[in-house]
Amino acid sequence: MKQLSLTLIGLLVFLNTSAQDLQKHKASGFIDFNMYYDTRDFNVMTINMLSKLSNRFQYFSLTNYISIDESADLANFYSEQNLRWQIKKTSPFDLSFQYVMRQGSSNDDLRFGVRWRLNDTPEFGNFFKKLNMSYSLNPMLIQFRMNTHTKALTQIEHVYRIKLYKDIIYLGGFADQNLVFANNKVSFKWVSEHQ
Repeated sequence: MKQLSLTLIGLLVFLNTSAQDLQKHKASGFIDFNMYYDTRDFNVMTINMLSKLSNRFQYFSLTNYISIDESADLANFYSEQNLRWQIKKTSPFDLSFQYVMRQGSSNDDLRFGVRWRLNDTPEFGNFFKKLNMSYSLNPMLIQFRMNTHTKALTQIEHVYRIKLYKDIIYLGGFADQNLVFANNKVSFKWVSEHQ
C-alpha cells in the first residue's frame, strides 16, 4: 500500500506542478507506462515520470511493479524518487538526491550525488548533437540505509537517449555500475535496461 500511495503522490506532484509551472515557467515533462517480460521469468510494469520545475529543479521517478513465477499478479516493488538541482543556469552539473524504496522493511536508501550531463558540456556538445544523443553520469557519493553504516561511492548511473526519428522513435536506457568493495578489491556489478 505504501508503494501505491507514493506513486499516486508522485503523480499528483507531477500533474500539479506541471499545470502551475506551464503558465509561469514553461515547465515540461513526461509520464510513460511500460510493460515487459524479463528473461529471469517475471513481468514488470514500470511508470516513469519527469517534471522540469522552476528554479533549475527537476523531479524524476521510476516505479517498477514486479510479478513472480510467470504470474500477472504483482508481488514485488522497486522505486527511485529523484530530485535534481542544476548548480548554475549554464552548468552541465546537477546536485542529485535519490530516495530508493524496495519491498520489505528497513532496506530503503537515501543517496546523494552529482550528475554530469555530458551532452550539455561545451567540449562534448557538438559530438552528442551529431548523434542526436543525450548522456549523463551520476556518481552516488554518499548512501544512507537504516541499520547499516554510511557508504561512500556506491553506484555510478549511466543514462542515455538516442533520437532515431524526431521524438517518436528513440533508443534509451541506463546502466547502473554498482561498486562492490570486498577483500581490499573493487569490483563492479552491472544492472542495465534498454528500450
